[in-house]
Amino acid sequence: MTASAGLGSSDPRPLLLVCPTPKLVAEAKEAGFPVVTIAETTGFTDDQLRDHLVETVRTHQVGMLIACGNASTLPAVLETAERLGVSPNPAASARLLADASQIRGLLTRSGPQWEALALPTGPGDTPPPYDIEYGVETLTVEGMHRVTGIVELRYTGKEATCAGSVPDPVTGDATAGTDLRGAPVHTFPAPLTRQEEAEIRALATGLLDLAGYEFGYAFTRVARTDEGPRVVESLPRQASWPASRLIELTTGLMAERELVRALSGIPLDAPVMVGCAAAVPSPGPSDAPDHGTALPEVREVRDGYALLTALTPAELAARRDAVLGCQASAGLLAAGDGPA
Repeated sequence: MTASAGLGSSDPRPLLLVCPTPKLVAEAKEAGFPVVTIAETTGFTDDQLRDHLVETVRTHQVGMLIACGNASTLPAVLETAERLGVSPNPAASARLLADASQIRGLLTRSGPQWEALALPTGPGDTPPPYDIEYGVETLTVEGMHRVTGIVELRYTGKEATCAGSVPDPVTGDATAGTDLRGAPVHTFPAPLTRQEEAEIRALATGLLDLAGYEFGYAFTRVARTDEGPRVVESLPRQASWPASRLIELTTGLMAERELVRALSGIPLDAPVMVGCAAAVPSPGPSDAPDHGTALPEVREVRDGYALLTALTPAELAARRDAVLGCQASAGLLAAGDGPA
């Protein structure tokens, strides 16, 4: 059983947010939602977490549960929310998106045209090499998927890419995908032709349809190979840093506010692009932002990335290359990690 999205601020039942950002809590309260939060899921066994969720939902008479960040992929959270009737998605749908092997299985079962779109990463498979991925952020309401942004992730290290499992540079999750040397340069909007963009959009939203995803953010990574685009993974949550910040800077859309609007049943704003942005790996200390922002091209620095903005792609490329060049000349980049 799932809860119907679009509670609206007039619904007297509280909204339970599990592992939310402070921004999401503030936006929900400002919209008039009574909010209950579970700040952390760490420190609980699965059974303890299930019991805590049941007690919280029943005590506060929760109307809907929204799991954020790492909590969005925890079976204990997903299954308990569905069992209590407070989940906007079937637990199996969100759980499938959290498991790359299940995604490959779903694509294989969906026919040859879909099977060919899965990146082969099983035992004995030899996936095609690639150095570019596209991160597709979507916000789904009642099964309708809206693409909020497509970010290019370009890996500029010398080593060839190969299948494997690597920790997410922000969350630390072990994610199936590519064993890549170094962090990628992010560019938004991704430099794509209309045909390429349409193909990647269709692949990401088609996967969500196949999974039966009904509500919330998803972030789907698609590899660009010589054999065509291939699905790497899809996670049932918004894009993480720095992709999320690039989308916000360029479109003006704040992910947390858009999610609350969707919960309230308010039509979503269409993204309007103003300029472009990039995130360049910054090898300086993450707790020393002055190191990167001293460069005139850099707007802000956080969690190992320097963010740049510009009005045109050509201007952005020049600023990106200037930052990479400064890093290389200072000996901050390993040999071969300079501008592509």
